[in-house]
Amino acid sequence: MGDKDINDFIDLLPKLRRFAYGLCGSSVVAEDLVQEAFTRLLSSDGREEQYMERWLFRIVRNLYVDLIRKEDIRDRHYEQSREFSGSDVDGAAQIENLVTLSYVRELMEKLPTEHCEVLLLVAVEGYSYREAAEILDLPIGTITSRLARARSKLLNSYSGSEFQEMVAADSGAQ
Repeated sequence: MGDKDINDFIDLLPKLRRFAYGLCGSSVVAEDLVQEAFTRLLSSDGREEQYMERWLFRIVRNLYVDLIRKEDIRDRHYEQSREFSGSDVDGAAQIENLVTLSYVRELMEKLPTEHCEVLLLVAVEGYSYREAAEILDLPIGTITSRLARARSKLLNSYSGSEFQEMVAADSGAQ
């Protein structure tokens, strides 16, 4: 693995971390997944260096799936995001944003893993459908349908009365 490959990996780190965090909801577990993916890259025979980005995303995804299987942690909750800080946002707006962010994370946690990972790659990380298909080793049609289902489920859940009641209760309005 040459200096260019190491620099390419360093450039990928934020995307890999966000993807891993989006899958597992824990910054500690996300770091472990990314670290293990890097360890596997270093110990590999070098064939995947040409497709390092796709390969690393696939490894992180597979490591997460293995983690779910091993520890049966599918039902755990996302930890509160400490990375969110808005010094230019007033306290009430910041709390409302945290409540909304927390709720969206809960909704994403309820999505099937295959829908969540497509949503993370396309909507959060900004990959094209083709790139997401390559990363996940799926046909583009599957990416399109999973993304549509994920968006539909999120929209239906988010616009449901449960969320509206929660926001009203948090803001003091009844």
